[in-house]
Amino acid sequence: MILKQVVIILSALFLGYALSLGLQVPIPANVIGFAILFAALCFGIVKLRHVDKVSDFIIKYLAVFFVTPTIGIMQYFDLIGKQFFSIVLPLMLSILIGFFTAAKVTELCIGLGERRRRKKGLGGSDAK
Repeated sequence: MILKQVVIILSALFLGYALSLGLQVPIPANVIGFAILFAALCFGIVKLRHVDKVSDFIIKYLAVFFVTPTIGIMQYFDLIGKQFFSIVLPLMLSILIGFFTAAKVTELCIGLGERRRRKKGLGGSDAK
């Protein structure tokens, strides 16, 4: 069961890398893979139960993945301090764009799910 979940997540990541290399888009491959997995979840291609345990594990230990970048930031803090506004302004802007995009995509997926449920509900009541 766990192996199947790992394979599903890694398959989405692999597809992201293949699309990134094939299409030469300026989007990181792991982001494309995440979007593929998200779309598969939204459209019911992949069920939540197919990835829930491995996803919970990854989220639980996510902080470990940030240890190395944090040490790098501490090591080059003087250089970062000199370029602070050149770094922080685009960073904040990209975070806001990311939040807005994630909110709109989530809103779209929820709307699609509600329309499907309403359509099924109306179809069932018309049949009676």
